[in-house]
Amino acid sequence: MFRYSIINHCRWSVLSSLISRHSSKNYSPTLKKNFDKKTFDYFYTRRLKIFHDNQQQMSNHIRTHLESLLKTSSIITNLNDLNTRNTMKNFSQTLTIEQFNDLLFFAYEHNIKLDFLIKRLIECLIPMNKITSSNLFIEFINLLVLHQQKYYDYQTKNPNKILENLISSFEFNLTDEQIKNISLVDLSLLCSAMYRLQMPLKNQNLLDYIGQYLINDEKKKILSAVDKQNFIKILTLSNYGNISIANSLTNRFNQSFEQHRKLKLNTFSYEIVRMTMRIGIYLLTFRFYSKDFFHNCLKLIEFESNSSSTLYRAKDMIQIMNTLIYMGYIRKNNTKYMNLIYVHDKMKQFEQKPERLVDVLAPLAMIGEFPEDLLEKLFTKENLNQLLESRVKEKLFFISQSHKLLCSPQRPYLDQMYLDSLPRHLYGSWEIEKRKRPYFSIVMQRLLECVPNRYYVKSAFILKHFKSPDIIIHLNTNQQPQIIPNETKKSLQFFDKNEDNSSMYALGVLCEEELCANDPLRPLGLFYAKARQLQKLNYIPVIIYPSDSLHQVKTKEEIFKWIVKRAQATELLLNEN
Repeated sequence: MFRYSIINHCRWSVLSSLISRHSSKNYSPTLKKNFDKKTFDYFYTRRLKIFHDNQQQMSNHIRTHLESLLKTSSIITNLNDLNTRNTMKNFSQTLTIEQFNDLLFFAYEHNIKLDFLIKRLIECLIPMNKITSSNLFIEFINLLVLHQQKYYDYQTKNPNKILENLISSFEFNLTDEQIKNISLVDLSLLCSAMYRLQMPLKNQNLLDYIGQYLINDEKKKILSAVDKQNFIKILTLSNYGNISIANSLTNRFNQSFEQHRKLKLNTFSYEIVRMTMRIGIYLLTFRFYSKDFFHNCLKLIEFESNSSSTLYRAKDMIQIMNTLIYMGYIRKNNTKYMNLIYVHDKMKQFEQKPERLVDVLAPLAMIGEFPEDLLEKLFTKENLNQLLESRVKEKLFFISQSHKLLCSPQRPYLDQMYLDSLPRHLYGSWEIEKRKRPYFSIVMQRLLECVPNRYYVKSAFILKHFKSPDIIIHLNTNQQPQIIPNETKKSLQFFDKNEDNSSMYALGVLCEEELCANDPLRPLGLFYAKARQLQKLNYIPVIIYPSDSLHQVKTKEEIFKWIVKRAQATELLLNEN
């Protein structure tokens, strides 16, 4: 299980960017309104059953309780008066969770969104030692969503700790028996609501229960595409990675994909494609590699490219391809995908959306693809002034530096003034990187023991836009160490291999998060991108794994032979299909 894995394998805060792009604020207003109405209708109908389908009796019951709580018969007027930043403190009564739900339910039924008052209501809530029913909890979470609550404040970006603590207390009060009795419909609604709140689940038993549904579905086939999406989204947000879940999801998808192919159906439903994107995000988040699933994802992109009209959302297809690149499955340009990108460009999918263009071009830069017209569209003064987030600046820096190195343009897309304005952490940190890769210092020390002095071994960020350091060693044709040339030490950007027959090796000591979790000898896409750029500078890349045995090699002659042999193995790895 990888519940606590660090999620920065592509160093671009992948998870945070995915959340911002795929959160509920990006739903179309019509879809969101319809979904909210169906959600409320579901809980309305469930409440109505308690009163034997007598709407008047249910309405009178709720109204009587609220009049007693608010001490007024003008409930609607009173709620509207209290629902402002300045007046919400006027609410001073204590209330139970049942009364809280009734307030939220009544207000929503009468088109009142208690976006301000809810914070005050939480402060007045009577603490609970246990939840009498999981239904109460699930209804409460969904009513919060209907009242447009979020974990992060939309304007200040500050977390709503009061809301978080309340939900956590409810969640951890669920007993194992209550969790097992949650219906599939309720579980799906709970996951959807928690994702829209942008709050992870923390109850291990609840997460296990959700995960087991996905594992069992490989054979039982009881989950709809929407249910799967809801489960996958919340498990991803909750940092709950499980290889059995990943295998079940990919096996089930591959089965469906083969059935479609046998029937010669080249299109999938909208929800199936969205689910595919979600499965890809789950695999990417926890670094699970699945060759067959990735192969079918690429086929899906090709089907869409070959279609006479676009069938699916641009951002779904882009995210699927980005997953293939980030995971190291795609390492070179794909014509079908580029055709699809240009179709979306003609449809103005990137118009006034520079962040989306960044999310297309950064992965393409990893595989050495630089569509100049799209780059010109992105790197405008207006866009650069608009794209101020550190995460986005890091991608812009990566694109520009990669383009400069691989394409040798007359002028780089980012000038020196812009580069000087970038936060220093974008260039890499020795302290952080050495802490992440403890084997780096061990290798460095072992090599220093094999050479006369520090002029023969150097550690440096050769390619600053990758933020990972390398150990540099200079060997002649007899595999003997040589002093690193002065000009190389001053500016570790290019080695002139024509000066003699010697070679400059760049040893990349990887950390675990740069490797596939279920295939620890398979690096992620960023390694291939960096190796290609090192080769452009005439360095020979050498992959060093976190648990390698270089430090155990006894003699210095064997050390250097080991490096040359591993360089050859790295070359084979880079040339794999």
